[in-house]
Amino acid sequence: MTRINFRSLQNRNFFLFLFALIVTVSAVLAVTLKQTYGHSTKQIDNQFESSYSVLLYRLEAEALNLDGGLETASKNFNLKSLILGGKKDPNSLKLALTNYQTRLGSDFISVLDQDKTPVVSTLPLNEEIVTGSKSGKLRFGLINQQLYLISIKGIKEVERIPKPNAYIVTGINVSRLFSADIRKITNFEVSIRFNKRVMASSIEGLTAEQLDQGFSSVPSIEEEQKRKLQQLIVLDNQKYISYQAFLSHINQQPINVFFTLLESEAHLNYDNLILQLSVAIAVIMILISFLTFSFSKSIAKPLRILADVANEIRKGKYPDIQHDKTLYEVETLSLALGGMQSAIQKREKENHQLAYFSSLTGLPNRTYFMSQVKKQIAQHEAQRFAVLWMDVDRFKDINDTLGHEFGDDVIKAIAHRLEDNAQRNTFIAYLDGDEFAAYINVNNEQEAMLAAGQIENLFEQPFLVNEIALDVSISIGISLYPDDTKLAEQLMQYADIALYESKEQHHSIARYIASNNKYSVVRLSLMTELKNAIEEGQLTLNYQPKIDIASGKVVSVESLVRWRHPEHGFIFPDDFIPLAEQTGNIRHLTHWAIEQALIEHVRLKQLGYDIKMAVNISAVDLSDLELPPFVGLLLAKYKVTPTSLILEVTESAIMADADKAMKALNMLKSMSIKLSIDDFGTGYSSMEQLKRAPVDELKIDKSFVLDLASNKDDFIIVKSITSLAHNLGMTIVAEGVEDLGSLMKLKQLNIETAQGYFISKPVDSLTLETWLDENKGIYAPLHNVDMQVTTTEDKLGNGKSDGD
Repeated sequence: MTRINFRSLQNRNFFLFLFALIVTVSAVLAVTLKQTYGHSTKQIDNQFESSYSVLLYRLEAEALNLDGGLETASKNFNLKSLILGGKKDPNSLKLALTNYQTRLGSDFISVLDQDKTPVVSTLPLNEEIVTGSKSGKLRFGLINQQLYLISIKGIKEVERIPKPNAYIVTGINVSRLFSADIRKITNFEVSIRFNKRVMASSIEGLTAEQLDQGFSSVPSIEEEQKRKLQQLIVLDNQKYISYQAFLSHINQQPINVFFTLLESEAHLNYDNLILQLSVAIAVIMILISFLTFSFSKSIAKPLRILADVANEIRKGKYPDIQHDKTLYEVETLSLALGGMQSAIQKREKENHQLAYFSSLTGLPNRTYFMSQVKKQIAQHEAQRFAVLWMDVDRFKDINDTLGHEFGDDVIKAIAHRLEDNAQRNTFIAYLDGDEFAAYINVNNEQEAMLAAGQIENLFEQPFLVNEIALDVSISIGISLYPDDTKLAEQLMQYADIALYESKEQHHSIARYIASNNKYSVVRLSLMTELKNAIEEGQLTLNYQPKIDIASGKVVSVESLVRWRHPEHGFIFPDDFIPLAEQTGNIRHLTHWAIEQALIEHVRLKQLGYDIKMAVNISAVDLSDLELPPFVGLLLAKYKVTPTSLILEVTESAIMADADKAMKALNMLKSMSIKLSIDDFGTGYSSMEQLKRAPVDELKIDKSFVLDLASNKDDFIIVKSITSLAHNLGMTIVAEGVEDLGSLMKLKQLNIETAQGYFISKPVDSLTLETWLDENKGIYAPLHNVDMQVTTTEDKLGNGKSDGD
């Protein structure tokens, strides 16, 4: 199926005209139909008023006829005598009443006594006659559950008495008055209802129950309402327009008359008008649509031809343009298009140079370089090649010292040297600023490193710029296709990462190593997964014992977090702790670690070991002044004395925000929590900061302890730190104890506490508890060296410390 293109001028013109036509015709049709419908409705309303008047006239005429007949009867002496003596001679009275009934054309005549109790009646009575009050000229009565139009006249024996001695009543059954001929008079079906029952109706073919059900939804109107205009009712699944009018009432129950007309008959002329208008409008729209389409096509055709020419120009082709002079505007457009084509041909060469080459160096730019790398991958998929990202070292110093214009001249000189000495199969590009790039076809990594070395050698000779000789060096990052990735963008990214690695390590050339990629997708995902890992129980704590060197007793353990990821397996703390600090999740991690450590402390105490728990906190934790109250709540929750908790913080963490760190440390110190400076000797803390810090112990970094037994310099440094700490009232913890000789040296220096793989590696809680039970909480290698070394290796394994 062909789709309509609404962006086509021809189609737009056509549909715009068509839309305007539809709107106009619809508006005219809507107004016409609305006015016609209103007129039709008003005609029906007027017809109802006339029909109501006709019906009322007929009923009043019948009522006047009945009233006149009874007036004559009341003056007939013989009949009057029979009425007054009716109880004595009822047969004669009934015979006389029957004659009068025939004269009046009524359906019954009855004589009532002074209490309006029936005496004689031409109609068998099942119950007393119920008469309503007179409403205008009409009075109705209820006889044997049938509704009658009645007339009543009092009969007095003596005219001057106030109350009649008897009453004569006559009436016509409304079912006879509301017969089928009433429709001819009123043009409506007429029904009369009393007490929610239809007493009579001119509608044929419906039972009384159907009539009652149809009119049941219409509430009766009272005398003061008189009548209601159009209502819609349903009789025998047919819709009727209904009007309701009040006639009279009996015992305060209204008698209403309904004028009904089939809805289809009521608006017959209206429906015919709709049909006629629809046919006329359809013919008009077809004609105008044809004319509109022809007009739109005549405008769009020359424009479509010019559009085809423009498409050819877009493809890089330049066809001959035929200038259509039929329409002035089209001719003007074709001439302009021809001029544009000539200008494009001229500027295309200029734009290509600007788009793909640097105006400063004349070398290909980043865009062109990337396109060539992609082309190389697409056309030579099996060919290995290296991407080199090069950055001029200390180029900012050149700009700041000699100015940016001089810096631009240096960049030009570098570009010329690189281009002039480019090896075969090498593509050189200038990226931006002080960065260059190249890709070189190689067979292996060694060739890539060799090519980078050859480029580095080009910078051994100084650059003579504006008669100034400059020594310039560069750093190079290398990524390899397809070893590192098969995507051009990632090759560039990885070469850039390798470049920054070379800068950080102060190497002139660096090869991309995936483990150095701080921006990998896995590392980014870990940043968001850490919080969930805490909640889902993926993290655990390992514990590394610390012993009192003098007694061998285990006095504390350092709590070290471990993460075993369900997908990535074991993740080293060095991989996720920095991420946690970057995202702020370190707070959740620290809170969790402190709570788990306190839980383990309580469990160990139940086993008989009162061991202090040491937990590492970061610079982010120190800046969070909510940490002290949180720790206080945990201590109270698990009923742990504050001195049983040691919080370890590095020198660099204190220096990050010294004032806030000191405030947090003082708050913790005031709670009697032990504080320790971790990795002491590797940070940048001053004696002033050390003096101000409210800490209880210093942890000498393992780099000074690993070779303590054999390295005199390390011994001197440890001795100096120990002397300093003791003079400041602090105790010492030496971490990284790997052999007995180091432990003996520590004892010689009167250092209080030691930890390291020689004593125990970090172990899980169950292994720790087992180890404590087997050693009774005491580690005594000084008493039995050979046995202890063997025991430690057998039970816990040996190796080099892995830090935290």
